[in-house]
Amino acid sequence: MRKFFLILYAFLSPLFILDAQTTKEEIMADLNKAGSNYCVYSPGQDAPTRSPKGYKPFYISHYGRHGSRYYISDIDFKKMYDLLDSASKANSLTQLGEDVKSRFWTMWQDIENKASDLTTLGMKQHAGIADRMYHQYPSLFTKDSYVDARSTTRARCVLSMSSFLIRLKELNPKLSVSMSSSHVNELYLSNEDAKARDDRMRDPEWNKKFGQFHYEHIHPDRLVSSIFSNPEYVSKHIDKVAFMRKLYDISCSLQGLEHLDITLTDLFTKEELYDNWLVQNAWWYAFAGPSPINGKETPYEQIPLLINIINEAQVAIRMGTPQVSLRFGHDIPLMGLLALMRIDNCFVEEYDLNELHKKWCDFKIIPMASNLQMVFYKSKGDEPILVKFLLNEREVGIPLSSDLYPYYRWDDVKDYYESVMNRSEKRN
Repeated sequence: MRKFFLILYAFLSPLFILDAQTTKEEIMADLNKAGSNYCVYSPGQDAPTRSPKGYKPFYISHYGRHGSRYYISDIDFKKMYDLLDSASKANSLTQLGEDVKSRFWTMWQDIENKASDLTTLGMKQHAGIADRMYHQYPSLFTKDSYVDARSTTRARCVLSMSSFLIRLKELNPKLSVSMSSSHVNELYLSNEDAKARDDRMRDPEWNKKFGQFHYEHIHPDRLVSSIFSNPEYVSKHIDKVAFMRKLYDISCSLQGLEHLDITLTDLFTKEELYDNWLVQNAWWYAFAGPSPINGKETPYEQIPLLINIINEAQVAIRMGTPQVSLRFGHDIPLMGLLALMRIDNCFVEEYDLNELHKKWCDFKIIPMASNLQMVFYKSKGDEPILVKFLLNEREVGIPLSSDLYPYYRWDDVKDYYESVMNRSEKRN
């Protein structure tokens, strides 16, 4: 019977059903998806599966990445402008190159001193998630409910949390909420071992595989020649590969700036955008995902976060009153948490980088405002507590048998995650 339900899970789980589109077709149809972790948020549209008879929601446990933000470095815009301006003064830009230089000057005026700041779109994203959560689970947001929200100390996370709570209070002014932003929160909301991760990224096997993959997919000549008119100047002053990669990276971030009507996507062909995304996707997989090439250790850094989720769920179950736990953090902890929890295709083990994109896609896992929601249900009798998982507001599964999919018995889930964490301890 257990084997039957595991097979049933594989057929019913949304991310295991073959999409009508391949990843490449998805990106070609919507170039924003080539934006990797800068991809704008797109909430799930599927109707939720009806809960088993007699069961009602009583608790939500949530972890959300901050919303759309400005590019990670404002000075990179000035550096790019200066590079283009120097080429212009040397009469080495094409007409398109002069136009791109002008775009960078305009962007620099907007982004200066705003690196990584939350944008208005980022605020709207979290207000929208709050609105949909409120209307999907109205019984959890009454005057008798309690909402506890915590964030890391980064301003973009604090403002994401505030945007979420403001919308909830607009919908129900009597709702009881609390919020905090503290370095204490970061012990579990943003636990990262940067040194260990950097050491893994230096792994010789990974660097060999990634270097070859990068070489096969990054071809900057057409792009560079469309912007620079003098090949001799380029050979002396322009690192063509670095120029293309930086231009791609900055172009990805612009989709989060709805007030700024400027794009760089038009500088690339669709194939170039797709190839750059393939490389970026592979980099994310190794940097913060479950890559077996360099040890697949990164997800286990999020054990403190998973422990927090389990412990707070146990408290909510004992109390029995309507509650919501909101946590606001970053892409790396969320990516690691999803892999640690074996959420659908978030814990893929793939050695062949040419096959990776068919199984693991960063824009489906950590777009801006990405989030995991665990919704807990109980009945009036002695039936077990149930829980279902939503990734970016889409029902998803875990590799655990359930005759009630997408609902799982919480005791089974808790035992499963404790065994995952115990296996990690044995590895060390």
